[in-house]
Amino acid sequence: MKGNGNFGHWITDSYNLPAYNYTCNQYIEPIAKTPTTYGFSADHFHQIGNDRITATVHNGGYVQVLESNRGFQWLTYRNEKRKRFGGGIAFFSKGNSQVLWSDLYDNENSDKKYNFERIFGIGYFQKRMIRQNLDITHNICTPFSDDPVLISEIIISNNSESELIKNVKVLDLWDIYLLHILRSLVVTAKNRKKFGKSKILNLIGKLIKISQKFTGTDTDGSRRKFDNKFNFNSSYHSKSQAIYLRPKYKKTPPSKPDEPSKHNYYPQTIFLSMIHGKATGVFWNSENIINKNNNVKFTWDKSAIPEKQIAHRNIKNPCLGIGTEIDLKPNEVQKIVLIFGYSKEEEIPTLIEKYREITSDASILAWNAENWKNSFIELNCEKDPWLSRETRWHSYYTRSSCVFDEYFRLHKFPQGSVYLFGHGLDGAIRDYMLYLNSIIFIDPKLAKEYLTYAISFMRPDGKLPYSIYGFAKTYTRSVHAKPSDLYIFLIWGILEYIYTTRDFAFLHEKIPFYSRPPKKESTVLEKLYVAFDYLFSEKVGFGEHGLIKCNDGDWSDGISLMVQDRKKFIKYGESNFNSAFALYIIPKAIPLFERFNPNLAKLCKEKYEDLKQAVIHTWNGKWFYRGWDGNDNPIGDKNMYLEHHNWLLISKILEKERATALINEIFNTLDKPSPIGQYISFPAERTPHRILPEGWDVNGGVWHAMNSLLTWGYSQYDPQKAYNSLKKNSLAQRADAYPDIWYGIWSGPDAYIADYAENAGEAFYHLLTPMCDFPLMNLNVHACYLLSVIKILGIEANYDSITIHPKLDDLKFQFNSPILSIESSIDLMKIELNLEFFQDFKFRIFKPKWWKEESIVLFNQQDITKDKERTIIDENFISIETGENIKKINIILK
Repeated sequence: MKGNGNFGHWITDSYNLPAYNYTCNQYIEPIAKTPTTYGFSADHFHQIGNDRITATVHNGGYVQVLESNRGFQWLTYRNEKRKRFGGGIAFFSKGNSQVLWSDLYDNENSDKKYNFERIFGIGYFQKRMIRQNLDITHNICTPFSDDPVLISEIIISNNSESELIKNVKVLDLWDIYLLHILRSLVVTAKNRKKFGKSKILNLIGKLIKISQKFTGTDTDGSRRKFDNKFNFNSSYHSKSQAIYLRPKYKKTPPSKPDEPSKHNYYPQTIFLSMIHGKATGVFWNSENIINKNNNVKFTWDKSAIPEKQIAHRNIKNPCLGIGTEIDLKPNEVQKIVLIFGYSKEEEIPTLIEKYREITSDASILAWNAENWKNSFIELNCEKDPWLSRETRWHSYYTRSSCVFDEYFRLHKFPQGSVYLFGHGLDGAIRDYMLYLNSIIFIDPKLAKEYLTYAISFMRPDGKLPYSIYGFAKTYTRSVHAKPSDLYIFLIWGILEYIYTTRDFAFLHEKIPFYSRPPKKESTVLEKLYVAFDYLFSEKVGFGEHGLIKCNDGDWSDGISLMVQDRKKFIKYGESNFNSAFALYIIPKAIPLFERFNPNLAKLCKEKYEDLKQAVIHTWNGKWFYRGWDGNDNPIGDKNMYLEHHNWLLISKILEKERATALINEIFNTLDKPSPIGQYISFPAERTPHRILPEGWDVNGGVWHAMNSLLTWGYSQYDPQKAYNSLKKNSLAQRADAYPDIWYGIWSGPDAYIADYAENAGEAFYHLLTPMCDFPLMNLNVHACYLLSVIKILGIEANYDSITIHPKLDDLKFQFNSPILSIESSIDLMKIELNLEFFQDFKFRIFKPKWWKEESIVLFNQQDITKDKERTIIDENFISIETGENIKKINIILK
């Protein structure tokens, strides 16, 4: 499986890490033009980021930097109509020329004679070209750190054997366009034209767009309107060779800095500093940019370096640009390094000095790669070596999406794609918890912050919001007014974190409830009680058939659109997804509650038995109903839904014979026919006015989140199907199946249109959400894939134990992560757990096929095979008592 697609190919870069060499000429190759709701687009991009800052790097050669401390806003958004060109653009000339050409991939530079290269790497974007005997490499990097900065490293060499090239001008430019990503329920950006697959939906959408424009609430117009309310002042600091740019709200902000707000009225200072090289030109106004026939150039004038700090006020078209002039001897190589970012002004000098030191010797890419190598989840299988690339890439995309929330002072991982960048909404908590498992294995501290962030939105009555926007504001309206599944997902996340990390102290940490100002707080354990009460009480509760109610949606936001009477469904409808999920969660929680809350433990046992019987009774002879519609009619009697079946398999409540029959039905109906992943349902429903067309979205589309759970579910009964599902849901499989669609090769949306439907393989759109307009950087693609990797290895954490039961049919594999590593061969298994434990627990390992009576168990180099107080070896498992206050566990079976 190559997984290259037709836009370039995967490579191993100079630092032994995967990267994508993007070779498509988007100006002439037909496949570059991708359908969107506003026309065709040839803008293809990649995510770079660290724990604090994110940016998109584009095939056109520019960079859009995202700031996220107080809500999300672009700092260098590209908008050619408004003559804003993005960031990370280097300009060059030699001799006496005052007109500089750029390293944008424009009409001029796309000529093959310049050998232009674009590499999408782990934490970097590399542009390389050869022009006028200058060999130029421009590396733009988000350094592995918690710093809101990018490093721009320009390496320039003289390719001539004899010519001295004098007066080479080099300019690094970041064109500033502050674009706040405000909330927009119906996305109408870029003069959107398509709103659905029926005439009435398109008419409704166009009327909404006209109404929005009239009232100034359209997606683009409202954002421009707010951004026009800022002034920009700049100053140059000669000692640090730095320009500071200060956005300031023109009026008195309507909210204080520490209050939740729809908008960010307090952007931080943006800066650019030349940390290696002598600055000879400074630019803070983009009037010097020339754009003609899609060729961008720059005029080098008005560039004198001030001898002292100088300020400029009310800049209309701000940019940050610093240039230098150098001479290059034959074959000489010089390096120029700049740092771009945003921060509190008093912290900027420290950031500048930190990266001046880091970049003084080695390339920033070498430094960055060494740090990234310790942050991967990686699966190596002898028969499918490409899985190593696949899993490391997913690990990178997961961690590099991390941002910081200033209100809670916590890190978080937004879902991304059009939900964030179109709607301006982040969520839901269900998605956060789906991502949490893999983040625990990447960095437990970040996982704890992320979980705390999600818990912080619980209100005193237990209610959770659907989504978050702006500066700590919540949104739970429209079709998302009353979701029912969020409470089960949050319970799962809390248990998964505590049991995996053994951080039981977290249960007793106090977190304020979401109210303004915070008036009440409780421990995490008490919030677990509140979540169960919310789930079991009338706020969600149980329906007449004994299943947990659905309200207006469980995992599927669109399930309420697939019934005849939506109002009655919201009031009485029942969800097998919620119910099957609860059958997995309740047994995990009971031992914890037996220790801290026996009454709740007793209630959970009673609810579990009743719920189990209610679920079992939904069997129709081939599969289980999706739920009940509130009118005593089953949902999913004639068509098969995937979501709830995943949890039924994961929970292992089914007898083997019925589980096997169900798996075969899933495979034949939803899995085998699809070239990638599995269908979410089949056959699809006929929805009113085709609001969800057949094979689109949750009406039969292909969903990463649910397919990752299916891989896990398969693994409980059929390891071969689980392994095949893992491969089938990979980026590599997607690229081979749809090589002419750029998204899905290195990142993608959360769902694709099924192969039998219109627009097969593309991202969907409907009245509210045009996923195809921003079909990348959705964390379900990446974090959920890693979840399936962890679960196919049989890593399961419970109250008193951690179990390792690999479900790979290949004995020879290696799994690495920052907290747990497993190495297996034909006669050896090594397990390392890199966490500090203060309480004793059991480590349970499924006996390998090669295990013999004379085999031994080494625990931290000590043979404990015959220590019956610590080691129990039964028919299936080797159970080891770990002891207390252990900092690292090393187990060898041989």
